[in-house]
Amino acid sequence: MSKKSDEPNILLDSDVVIHFVKGGQQLLLPKIFPGRFVMLDKVHKELTVRNSATLLINNFLVWCKIPVIAMPTDRMILAEYAKLKQTLGEGEAACLAVARFKKEYVASSNLHDIYNYCQEHKIVYYTTMDLLLELYNTEILTEAECDEFIYNVKSKGSKLINGIDTIENYKKMKK
Repeated sequence: MSKKSDEPNILLDSDVVIHFVKGGQQLLLPKIFPGRFVMLDKVHKELTVRNSATLLINNFLVWCKIPVIAMPTDRMILAEYAKLKQTLGEGEAACLAVARFKKEYVASSNLHDIYNYCQEHKIVYYTTMDLLLELYNTEILTEAECDEFIYNVKSKGSKLINGIDTIENYKKMKK
């Protein structure tokens, strides 16, 4: 299934990719919003420079047909990126700057860094848990598989949402 031309891209930040790799469900990620996920080259660089799983990440991108796209060179985007980079990581700053001016969506779980900016600029964002809930709601993953994903991600040292250990608890929290 390919993307409809009127649907915004979803810019993947590194934490979401790492969560899906740690949870062993990286191949399911593109099934949530087919053809809409893209990765900025700044995020790709961030992932492959500091991550020992470079081959796994590159394979993930190829198998899932997630394109790595160049950071736009529009002056407004680059100025916003430079400003955001003073307080945020390179990938997050790039995703937020591009999303703001290109009207794209963001997939990032670092709510501490992105929440206020997304609210202020009306940027739609998805956390890892939002994407997992979508996998559950579309019956791609069962409740037990979602709970196992959460356990695997947390047991491998990543943070999701404090106090949420099951997809049902997350679903209740979202209501």
